[in-house]
Amino acid sequence: MILGSVRVESMNFIIDTDYNFISPYAVTLLSSIVISFLIAVFLMIKSGVRKLIALVSAFINFVSCLYFGYLYSVFTSGDILEHLKIISFSSIGGLIGVAVGVIVIGSMFKEYRTRVIKAYALVIPLMYSISKIGCFLAGCCYGIEYSGIFNVVYSGSIASCTEKSLFPVQLAETLIFMVIFILGILLEYKFINKFTVPILVIICTLSKGLLDFLRHSHTNSIISINQVSCLVILIIAIVFIIFKCRTYNQDDLVHNGE
Repeated sequence: MILGSVRVESMNFIIDTDYNFISPYAVTLLSSIVISFLIAVFLMIKSGVRKLIALVSAFINFVSCLYFGYLYSVFTSGDILEHLKIISFSSIGGLIGVAVGVIVIGSMFKEYRTRVIKAYALVIPLMYSISKIGCFLAGCCYGIEYSGIFNVVYSGSIASCTEKSLFPVQLAETLIFMVIFILGILLEYKFINKFTVPILVIICTLSKGLLDFLRHSHTNSIISINQVSCLVILIIAIVFIIFKCRTYNQDDLVHNGE
């Protein structure tokens, strides 16, 4: 079977992570990237980007996302040589990979730079949302110990933590980032907000950083590497908004002076 056994008993999840053929993590991770990038291609074409350029951008970002997602996971594992032997992926590394891909594409096709950036910024929350379903089914990136409603108990050889009641932080991330994706689409296409991209980045990094407190890996640390990365990205986004606001204000003064 592709997925392990998932049961719901008394409003709680019981998941057997053993599988015979395909890892649910691999399936949902690849699905999240493919679905999100196809939507990005659609958004780019809708905004006037040529089809070939949109497809090339999707291919470049697909490779870059997987490469940097794996690389970041290896270098933040604490045991690089041992971690090189297993296949793993970091969402923040994947985000860095998409950023690198967008920079490359923007430098190649400068006339489409803004439209390419917006398209991928809009779908990143969706990609993360879908991918966390795989984490939930595979028992990785699990939450703190928790015995309340909707707790999850893992068993099987794949899960990192078994026979303990845990907070389903992966499902919380799935729901929250799905809402962020919908919010981003509304901001861009209903309210036509010129700050859609930095606002999305701020909301995503804040959400990711705060949700990290609910992960078991955060139990014995004040601040995690993921939270440090989120903080850096958050500061960059805020500085960008401040810079753009000043630029727009200066432009308004020039026009009013005329």
